[in-house]
Amino acid sequence: MIKQYFSGTASLTRFILRRDRIHLILWIVLLSFFCVGLVPVFSEVIFMGAEKTAIIEMMKNPAIIAMIGPIYGEANYTIGAAYANYMLVFCVMIAGAMNIFLISRHTRADEEMGRLEVIRSLPVGRLSNLTSALVTALIANTFLTLLTTLGLYLFRAEGMDLLGCFVFGASLGVIGLFFAALTAVFCQLTANNRTAMGLSFLSLFLLYMMRAVGDTGNETLSLISPLGLVLRTQNFVENKFWPLIVIKLISFGLILLAFVLSWSRDLGSGLLPQKAGKKHASGLLSSPTGLALRLIRTAMIIWIITVFSFAAMYGSVFGDLEGYIEASDMLRAIFSLDGGSSLTLQFVVLLVAIMAMISTIPLLNFTLRVVGEEKDGVAEHILSKAVSRPKQMMAYLLPTLVLSVILQLLSAYGFWVVGSSVLEATPPLETFINASLLYLPAMWLLVGIATLLIGYLPRKTFLAYLYLAYIFFSIYFGRLMDLPDWVKKLSPFGYIPQYPLEEISVLPLVLLVAVSIALMILGTRAYRNRDMMTQ
Repeated sequence: MIKQYFSGTASLTRFILRRDRIHLILWIVLLSFFCVGLVPVFSEVIFMGAEKTAIIEMMKNPAIIAMIGPIYGEANYTIGAAYANYMLVFCVMIAGAMNIFLISRHTRADEEMGRLEVIRSLPVGRLSNLTSALVTALIANTFLTLLTTLGLYLFRAEGMDLLGCFVFGASLGVIGLFFAALTAVFCQLTANNRTAMGLSFLSLFLLYMMRAVGDTGNETLSLISPLGLVLRTQNFVENKFWPLIVIKLISFGLILLAFVLSWSRDLGSGLLPQKAGKKHASGLLSSPTGLALRLIRTAMIIWIITVFSFAAMYGSVFGDLEGYIEASDMLRAIFSLDGGSSLTLQFVVLLVAIMAMISTIPLLNFTLRVVGEEKDGVAEHILSKAVSRPKQMMAYLLPTLVLSVILQLLSAYGFWVVGSSVLEATPPLETFINASLLYLPAMWLLVGIATLLIGYLPRKTFLAYLYLAYIFFSIYFGRLMDLPDWVKKLSPFGYIPQYPLEEISVLPLVLLVAVSIALMILGTRAYRNRDMMTQ
């Protein structure tokens, strides 16, 4: 009797694996590369010529603990212990994001688009689709665990034994499975994919903040949060397995709950009552821009909070910056004092660039929603009215450009308000604002490239994200790996004046703005003239 609810699960699992073979391979390989590829850079840059006592003291800073977790293994602080301290929490969060996208795509998104109704018309069980999505997540997390374990063990840095490498990889897989299960529950509770993903990412953020608060004061909060619990493995030091077992048991409980909820609801509906709409819609919804703002409102708020939080956490390290950099020969070479500039100002220049690249992610996401709505068939309903395609494009471009200014201002304020509380010699707020706003032309150029792809290559819009990844590599690792200047000049960020270390040059900024506008115009014209695309 129960078996009939799961009939066809194997066939659906093979179908999902085939359908997502490119996305899954890219996610697994890139995440493994991110977790593994920084080992040689970490060991050569952070530990080369550095006093371990200086590193340990910096790690004891409450702000650092809030950002990456508590320090452990002080008695024998190996590269492995330090690497897990720095990297584990960020790696497991990315693994969680991967699983959120995976589960929502193959459950609530497919149901919302009517694909699941077609699948249900075939001889498959009522719970087969949810089961196949979770099985796919289990397979993906297993491969992620094995590939990361193998990659870490191949480097065999100090303190990285096979057991520790496996615990690091297993932490990614276990946290990934937890967020897959949590997302599956939200997909049963809500009636649309946007809300399900919003709740999932909000949970990821709240669990991270619980861990941050718990690690700096109340350890109970850290033990409640899986992101705090996974750090209790004390990777590459104690390699404890009980936190992973606890998280896995919680995940299985959430999976069971998802099955019960899925069995209890009707197709196309959610168990939570939807908020009753107003009798008369707001006048803003009568315009394409107002509708676009309503659709991306929640995501914009989440990104505003995220960007400010990251800027505040980066600003919290200003107090220990001088001593930490002076303890490392390599970092002293990177942040040279020959020009008379302070280490803080040089570090500010690098952090402002990094935050500008992080802020570019939501700009690309909101711009490319034009293609997403087109694939989903939603744009047809809008464009069948008295709405031109240029108006539809501008409905997302205008809020995106305004958001870019807001994010840069908040980033500057986050740096200053927290940095000034830990370091008296923190540069004035005006310096942070000027340095942040200077990156707007480069960010707008990325938006222009995304617009151009929408017009000419709507099925290749992922190239915008790949280009942003290259920019991050050239800027972030340019100093560490002493890359030639021409590598940096292949990105618009390479033409931004390094204020306050350099004088502001207006000509490159004007040219970047001009090219950005030209790309947006070309992309909009191409979007107006090409055929509509459907999935």
